[in-house]
Amino acid sequence: MISPEEWAVRVDLAIAYRLLDWLDMTDLIHTHVSVRVPGESEQFLQLPYGHLFGEARASQMVKVDPEGGIISDPTGLGISKGGFCIHSVIHMNRDDAACVMHAHTEASIAVANYKQGLLPLTQHALRFYGRTGYLDYCGFFDSSEKRDRIPAALGKGDVLMLRNHGPLVVGPSVRIAFSRMYYLERACRMQVASLSQCTDPAEELVYVEAGECETLSNAFQGGSDVIDREWEALVRMLDRTNPGYDE
Repeated sequence: MISPEEWAVRVDLAIAYRLLDWLDMTDLIHTHVSVRVPGESEQFLQLPYGHLFGEARASQMVKVDPEGGIISDPTGLGISKGGFCIHSVIHMNRDDAACVMHAHTEASIAVANYKQGLLPLTQHALRFYGRTGYLDYCGFFDSSEKRDRIPAALGKGDVLMLRNHGPLVVGPSVRIAFSRMYYLERACRMQVASLSQCTDPAEELVYVEAGECETLSNAFQGGSDVIDREWEALVRMLDRTNPGYDE
């Protein structure tokens, strides 16, 4: 039996998957979004491994335990345990990490590969000032020692840039995590564009002064009403162009 609270989260999760597809922030069936089941600290929902993001439906989400063990799976496709393990270790180490998103976009990977990471070049980037961690590439997260590096590198931040791999974004809800992923991608694209126009970034680019960075970063931490307005507008777009997420 699915509670009304769980159903609402399932619908938001399906919406997020479809929005990432609409934004071309997918890697076929790879990369994932996971969310904690309301009221259940050790149950999580994720798209079946084999479904494209654009065909996500609330009723078809797979429910798993922290080890990726199947609790319920309407499709029989299961999940990618290798993918989920990097989500699970964050969920289990951060009570506020209800939702974890992972992406493999060109811009975000390019910035993750940049030694200085995400630079304070744009207002979009300031959302993540002091809230972004970095973790050097270590192949597959196939041991507890490797997986433990993830929450340690993330700390209390909102974003973890996996070097040579892609970002992990966390949030207390699907909507907030999606908003963070969207604006992170925008910030990364702007940085890539800025760096492409110069040969000496230290000399040619204008950086935001540190005091302003912190002020704007703190200011962006509110705004849940704005996030809800953005979300509702995006849902109206999906209702017109790609309905069925709430089935």
